[in-house]
Amino acid sequence: MGYIHRTAGYTLEAHVALTAVSAKDFAVIMILGGRAPEYLRNDPSVLSLVREFADQNKVVCALGHGVQLLTAAGLTRGRTVTCHEHIQVEVEKDGGNYVDKPAVRDGKLVTGRSWRAHPEFYREVFACLDERTLAAGR
Repeated sequence: MGYIHRTAGYTLEAHVALTAVSAKDFAVIMILGGRAPEYLRNDPSVLSLVREFADQNKVVCALGHGVQLLTAAGLTRGRTVTCHEHIQVEVEKDGGNYVDKPAVRDGKLVTGRSWRAHPEFYREVFACLDERTLAAGR
């Protein structure tokens, strides 16, 4: 068993170390919001993994504050995204285009404003995955 993290009533058990994850083994990376991205954006191994997904043309998704990892990795530059309103300045400093919409898809980059945008966000996520499956002939 892996590390168990308990905070604010949530229990998360890690089954694999972050440094053992490779983008080649996955179709998508999902970056959730909350407070964690504020800290994770300072971890070079996290940023490297996020860039690896983008470099391999995989689907990259971020919700709310999760977009902080995209900006820290330089992945919003020249892209159109949405996110929590307080992250707008980070997107714009990275050279990204912030739009105030529930969810935005820019190629294989899908972003959502907050958990309240789950329907619109996941609709775009699944559309990306469907297109990926069709392109692979599956």
